[in-house]
Amino acid sequence: MNTKYFHYTLTIKKKTMKIKHQLFVALILLLIGCTAVKSIVVGNKLRPSAKNMFVVSDDIVLYNGKPLAKYQAKTFSLDNNELVEEYNLMLIGEVSNKQVIGDLIDFISDRHQGAEVEIEVNSDKKMFDL
Repeated sequence: MNTKYFHYTLTIKKKTMKIKHQLFVALILLLIGCTAVKSIVVGNKLRPSAKNMFVVSDDIVLYNGKPLAKYQAKTFSLDNNELVEEYNLMLIGEVSNKQVIGDLIDFISDRHQGAEVEIEVNSDKKMFDL
């Protein structure tokens, strides 16, 4: 057997093995990435934003045209020597799903960039099992 031919064949086999190895690693990384994306999408159950269902009229926040919350106070405080703006709202409407309150906080936070938002719930409401 010719050593030049043997060396050439061995070099091709090494390159082929290296390409196969790289493809295998790329496939594994792709599968891990797809699994991570799937768990994020399915785990968090991405849903459309409900922010467009809120409207503010005077000091009342409406959800689907019905009163949901009322602005109670706008306060300022110092937190680590920084002035912090905070909006307090009182829940006045009935909420069948706690996620609506999270959407309300997102809506108010977008409306008042950089401010903290608190939603107060009357203790007579049974939705939170206080």
